[in-house]
Amino acid sequence: MLKMKPTCERCSAPLALADEAYICSFECTYCPQCAEQLARSCPNCQGQLVMRPTRTRSPTEVPSHRFKAKLEKLLS
Repeated sequence: MLKMKPTCERCSAPLALADEAYICSFECTYCPQCAEQLARSCPNCQGQLVMRPTRTRSPTEVPSHRFKAKLEKLLS
């Protein structure tokens, strides 16, 4: 699973799950301004920085009540 880092590795700007951010294949994470200044090239691995996919919620959040009801039905 892709690790969604909460801050830019260069300037420490906060990056929420739904914010625009850029990552390399090693998941180094940068805000749009830093990615632009770095010419979309990761200074750690020299890999290409591409737009990170967004998430609306964390995978560790409690599942919806419908999921819980289905799970209880399966287990009973």
